[in-house]
Order: sequence, then structure tokens, then C-alpha cells
Amino acid sequence: MAPAGKKGILERLNAGEIVIGDGGFVFALEKRGYVKAGPWTPEAAAEHPEAVRQLHREFLRAGANVMQSFTFYGTDDKLENRGNKLGFTGNQINEAACELARQVANEGDAMVAGGVSQTPSYLSCKSEAEVKAMFKKQMDVFVKKNVDFMIAEVQHL
Repeated sequence: MAPAGKKGILERLNAGEIVIGDGGFVFALEKRGYVKAGPWTPEAAAEHPEAVRQLHREFLRAGANVMQSFTFYGTDDKLENRGNKLGFTGNQINEAACELARQVANEGDAMVAGGVSQTPSYLSCKSEAEVKAMFKKQMDVFVKKNVDFMIAEVQHL
């Protein structure tokens, strides 16, 4: 839900507005020496919040009006599968990412999109209940942090 006084995604699209999102965090953060691309590294939202916040600001200044939470691969199963050595949980990363996106969105006329990540639980043949539980953990954070809408990308079905 958009903060008071700001139009949400549907209002903007119905009004014929062009909506531009931010993105490309992994490669931009790698070029700046914060992460190593490959396993995707949403941990940067918790480990290097100033770098993620700055990148959001650069996208906002460039005209983006959607700040997407840097949460791709921010699920506990994916972090474990990729050897998360920093010890952050998916919830910690996702909460930090949503907070950073909201801080910057509030500096302009921007919205926050929660980036729903795939879960390797599905590809690992976990039960339907286990897969749904992993997605629910992400959704719970996005609801708690009041993102304006969600983007589900690269879902293997």
C-alpha cells in the first residue's frame, strides 16, 4: 500500500504513467567492491546497508520510481544452499532490504516493491507445505514492512 499522498502502482498505470524500477544491484555492488557476483548476494542489504541505500538513491535520481527490495535469493534455503557464511537469516536480509528501499522511496515520489525470490526447496523436491512455508516467510516480511506491491521473478514451476 502506497504511503498517504502517494499513488500506488495501479493508479499510476491506469493514469498512463510510465513506471520505472531500479535494478542491477549485484553487478553495481560488485564493481564497487562490496560483493562477488555469482551466488547473488542479498546479504549486502544487512552487511553493507550504506552501499545498497546509495545505489537506491542513484536509481531514484536517475528517474526510477520503484525501489525494489534487494532480496533475490534471500530465502533461508537458498542462503544455506549457497554457503552463507555471514550468518544472516532470510528474514534479517529481507527486512533490511525493505527498510532501505522504503527510506529512499520516501525521499522522492517512489514506491517499494518486495522482490519475491525463488526457493530451491521446490527444485529439491521438498513437500508442497515446505515450499509454501518458504514463500510465506518472504511474504510475511513484505507485509510487515508494508511494501507497495510485489514482484515475483524467475520462478521455476
